[in-house]
Amino acid sequence: MEDNLYITDYLKQHASAIGTKPALVCQDRTLTWAELWHEVEIATTFLNQKIPSDKQHVVGLLLPNSWQFVVAHLAILNAGHITMPLDPSYKQMEIDPIVAQIEPVVVITNAKHATNLSTKFPIVLVEQLLNHNLIATDLQRPQLPPDKQIATLLFTSGTTGEPKATPYTHANHLWNIQAVAKLWDWTPKDTILLSLPLSHWHGLVMGLSGGIYLGNTIYLQERFDSEATLATLSSGNISLFMHVPNAYWKLVNHNPDSQYDISQVRLCISGSSFLPPAVWKAFKERFKQEILERYGASETGLVASNSLLGRIPGSVGHLLPNVRIEIQSDGEIGLESPGLFLGYYKNEDATKAKYTSEGWWLTGDIGTFENNVLTLKGRIQEKIKKFGYTIYPRDVEWAMLKNPKVKEIVVLGIQKPNSLNDEITYFINSTLTEAEIEEYCKLNLPSAWRPDKVFFIPEIPKTKSGKPELAKLKSLIG
Repeated sequence: MEDNLYITDYLKQHASAIGTKPALVCQDRTLTWAELWHEVEIATTFLNQKIPSDKQHVVGLLLPNSWQFVVAHLAILNAGHITMPLDPSYKQMEIDPIVAQIEPVVVITNAKHATNLSTKFPIVLVEQLLNHNLIATDLQRPQLPPDKQIATLLFTSGTTGEPKATPYTHANHLWNIQAVAKLWDWTPKDTILLSLPLSHWHGLVMGLSGGIYLGNTIYLQERFDSEATLATLSSGNISLFMHVPNAYWKLVNHNPDSQYDISQVRLCISGSSFLPPAVWKAFKERFKQEILERYGASETGLVASNSLLGRIPGSVGHLLPNVRIEIQSDGEIGLESPGLFLGYYKNEDATKAKYTSEGWWLTGDIGTFENNVLTLKGRIQEKIKKFGYTIYPRDVEWAMLKNPKVKEIVVLGIQKPNSLNDEITYFINSTLTEAEIEEYCKLNLPSAWRPDKVFFIPEIPKTKSGKPELAKLKSLIG
């Protein structure tokens, strides 16, 4: 760490030094840094009166992307507590088990989303939190060093398995931005378009915490929309944009007969999932922009990134400072990193299971590390065995995406009882017929990569972070 500060320390500094500069631009309101800090102080006073200051408490936050979300989140941190963002698209049957598991002291929400919570859970409506009749006071708050003080409790958004709670400290948040700021030439002059969900790591840590740390103006959208995104990127107001691969693919295919000039955007960054080289190429051809891909996860923080001077399609680039990796015998990436989280919340067994005896954290990702460049091949549970070969789904998917008629594809290996070979299944969104796919594979793919089954679907189901929902895909097989 460069210093010993907390996320909200930067907010307070900016309110003093650049108070009149816009901090947050939303559809219904623009807040300067001074105004944002004032709102946070008021909300902090409310929380100090509502929540005991004996220790850190978890506070649920069930709101869409909005200035109210930002104020509530920062007030929770400023009061010394832990923000647990809940995805506003979740239904009650998805939210209730999470809230019951963690037992937050209260959940901050609005009238609309309160209906998605069981009535047995204590709630505070955000209008109560933003009570301007209160006089801001600075009361006692629990405070540990930044590398021990938990800022957020996020849930893993992996493709398989039950989500687990991942505590992330103030120091964890800030390390990620510090690790890439020079690499990306990310400075206070940048303006960010942020439509990633703030209920997930990518949007909350790299988008919101990054903008707060550097004092950027953040243009916050409630959700990703292709037309709204391209219009904003074309406005000349935005210099930095980050999103998931699926969003870039949607931009490539949106309104193909229209011209969008996004030349004032100096950097487009992709993360949270694999960026197929075909998407990288298509985006460059249409918008004259080379997407910069980076790699990280909720548990690990950022691990590797391409640079402004070297963007390698299909690779996540070089390791970030003080990150060390060890490729395991089965190809899985093990790592040590300052960005690594504290361990799964109240789940010591799950944490221990992810460490090797040598102390490497197992990421679950398969990769190769050659010439100091890291390339991801897939998830360890997705690895396919056929005809004695080890097959990585990403390689097959990227080979298929070279065909312009393939819009999306996910490749899975299904283990069959009493068989030495996994069954390779393609889930594909394409105008090709099955016969055309078979012919293309014969001409372009090794025999072991060719499909045993093909499922045609109109769109690949994905998580909010852009990862394919493998459980839903497997359910189609029957």
